[in-house]
Amino acid sequence: MAIDKITTPAVTDDSVTLAKMAPGTDGNIISYDASGNPVAVATGSAGQVLTSAGAGAPPTFAALSAESNTPSFYAYATSHTTVGNAALNRIAVQSEVFDNGGCYNHTSGTVTLNGISVPDFRFAPNVAGLYYFVGAVKMNTTNFNVGLVNNLGGTGGTETYSSLVYGNGIANNTVVVSGFSLMNGTGNNMVLTAYQESGGSVVTNNAIYTTYFGGFLVKKS
Repeated sequence: MAIDKITTPAVTDDSVTLAKMAPGTDGNIISYDASGNPVAVATGSAGQVLTSAGAGAPPTFAALSAESNTPSFYAYATSHTTVGNAALNRIAVQSEVFDNGGCYNHTSGTVTLNGISVPDFRFAPNVAGLYYFVGAVKMNTTNFNVGLVNNLGGTGGTETYSSLVYGNGIANNTVVVSGFSLMNGTGNNMVLTAYQESGGSVVTNNAIYTTYFGGFLVKKS
């Protein structure tokens, strides 16, 4: 007996229901492998995200990457700095609130951090890129500058100002300075500074809201 050839597909378009699918594992999703065959993507852990593995491989669940702005730090002064007359002085900012990446030297001596020699109270990131910095100083004099200085004294590179603010006219005022700077990740360092010409030495105020210094990575090179 002749058997007629079946020309109509047994399964029509849009006719496979969830009930007709093979059982799977809770949380799995269906993708395709490099050969175009269906494949189950294993269930991830709580908090993970679905991440592409690129062409030729199914995606996978993976943890979110670490914060992108590390290295970062913030510290405030707990004792005053004596700012001499007509001299650029680094400001001692001792108390770290946080130091993600371990790149800020909050001590009064040179230390090695991440293989980099870091002078006192400087931030020397080991990741090259664009950084944003902010600092503040309060002194009992009417005219003084507050600056963010790269490589003070030529240590770590060429000494340059990242940002400079001139406060005048009000005695015992707080001056805030901020700015961006490119850091090479191999020795460039940033420090908070002050300069005044009162005719004698002036001390800074040491409070969390009057003398502070911080910064973070904006974008890697």
